[in-house]
Amino acid sequence: MSTDIKKLKWLLSLVLIFGGFAIYQIFEVLATDFADKKYSWVFKIIAEFGLFSSVMVSVGHFHHWLIAAEEHKESEKSFHNALVKYVDSILLSAIKRNFSGITNKELNFSKIVRQLQPGDYVYWLITFVPRYKHQCRELENAVRDGTHFRMIIIKEGCPAAELRAREITDYNSEEFSDHAKLFKTSLEDIISRSDKKTAGSLGVFISDGLPSVPLFIVIHNKSSEVEVYSSYYLSEPVGSMPFLKWQSKFEYNRKKPAFESENWNIPELFIDYFHKRWDFERQRIGIGTVNEPEEHPDFLYAPASAKKNCSMLSTKHNN
Repeated sequence: MSTDIKKLKWLLSLVLIFGGFAIYQIFEVLATDFADKKYSWVFKIIAEFGLFSSVMVSVGHFHHWLIAAEEHKESEKSFHNALVKYVDSILLSAIKRNFSGITNKELNFSKIVRQLQPGDYVYWLITFVPRYKHQCRELENAVRDGTHFRMIIIKEGCPAAELRAREITDYNSEEFSDHAKLFKTSLEDIISRSDKKTAGSLGVFISDGLPSVPLFIVIHNKSSEVEVYSSYYLSEPVGSMPFLKWQSKFEYNRKKPAFESENWNIPELFIDYFHKRWDFERQRIGIGTVNEPEEHPDFLYAPASAKKNCSMLSTKHNN
């Protein structure tokens, strides 16, 4: 169909070129023969119009064949160079660092938690989630079905909590402290309902350290795939912020000097940071030491029979 249209265009162009020139020749002769007639000017106009049409169509095709073709090649070259620069400097760099995308809105914790499988590990480094009741219900179901959660949440009323509360627009330290307390209470309720039949586990450190960067890390047991969701502590509650998603598949090795590599694996850096924060909390409380306390208010865990396991991270990625 497009080939037939192209042929018709070329045929029309040839008709206009040669037809216009023929009209010029014919009516130029008639204008000369009837030069003494009153209507000779009509022949002259028709002749000039024929010549004008022939010349304009010819010039148009000349421009299309030579000039426009060169301009198209230059434009195509410029576009190709810009595209290559964009792909190399941004897209390929992002893929190289295992960047997977940005959430359209705030992170849907419930949706992610409902997709977890038995044996999966979740690392949680977030102060708290304002919609704690709904999130904790989903979390409890996941723990009961075999998912292992390791959480570091903020201690209510500590200096770091006061500073974070001061940053949030239309928020005060009392409200921030109340939400942190309610989230902790919700986790304690989960623990109180856990027993020997609970397939998963829950370990929670209540920290007075810096909030740092919000992290929600999922380590899938069967596929060894790691999904990391990271965000920022700005002037809005983290539950209202978009999250960046990083995705990778690797065997995590804590002995590897991640910060000395030109090929940084961002999920690995985040997991490394969570491990360091977790180790710091273990040492602060004294877990794993000779003088380990039987109980500590800043360490919550479930089920009760798996205290040691609840203080450990994924053995698969904790070499």
